[in-house]
Amino acid sequence: MTARPRQGVVGLAALDVRRRPDHKSELTSQLLMGEVVRILASRSGGRWLRVENRTDRYRGWVRSWGVVRVGGRGAAEWVRRARARVAVAFAEVRERARGGASVSPVVLNARLVAGRARGGYRTVELPDGRRGWVESRAIVPIGWRPSMLERVRRLLGVPYLWGGRTPLGFDCSAFTQQVLAEQGVSLPRDAGDQFGATLALPRGEEPRPGDLLFFGPQRGRMGHVGLALGGGCYAHARGQVRINSIEDGNELFDKELLDQFRGFRRPVGRLSGPRRGVQNAKKRLTSFPSPP
Repeated sequence: MTARPRQGVVGLAALDVRRRPDHKSELTSQLLMGEVVRILASRSGGRWLRVENRTDRYRGWVRSWGVVRVGGRGAAEWVRRARARVAVAFAEVRERARGGASVSPVVLNARLVAGRARGGYRTVELPDGRRGWVESRAIVPIGWRPSMLERVRRLLGVPYLWGGRTPLGFDCSAFTQQVLAEQGVSLPRDAGDQFGATLALPRGEEPRPGDLLFFGPQRGRMGHVGLALGGGCYAHARGQVRINSIEDGNELFDKELLDQFRGFRRPVGRLSGPRRGVQNAKKRLTSFPSPP
């Protein structure tokens, strides 16, 4: 008997990750379309899979219907071909340009294979082989970086969702993870792990946009994280994605959180240099191979 592949690619717009193999179990995270996972175990006749997300090493249980099982070569081939990233909060892949039945929704930072363009739309291929059309403006090449402040502005008001990792609902650490992912910065999934993966600011150095603020008890694991914007302000998911300040003279001051403030830390591997513009991104997209 041939062993089943031990890797997979997420084939749904968002795939819920649960603490145990049960729909009633706690939602701990979500996987995004196009992310590659390692399959660690299965339950209930293969209907539930325990997986590790290759993006951030987070582990949990998912329904197998959301995973396209592939071998190591298949996973590498998907990563090689899927050179487009969704750069809007939400988009729809449809059967035809400008219409047709829905093939699938896609959300921010999902990964797709981009093909030919026509009249403001582009063909895309999903991990399970489904194909359709999406507005060209909705996707950009992997590596293109938007303005971080503009991204935050566009996400304001997204509701808080424990375990949520999409613009339909973020928890605090997913918000910082997904915003900084667009900037080329990889972060672990949870606030406590993000604290451990970042560095204390050099003595006397002021925080800069993109640094992280951590909140929690004086002893114990961090319970909340936000993203520094400059001027004493920060963005975070608390009830909804919002902007607050740690400065008591600022009208956005949040005293409750200030009492839990544990300090600023800097992500490792921050990219430097000017961001690429939208026009350059569009030019690069034209070089993507069409799906075979």
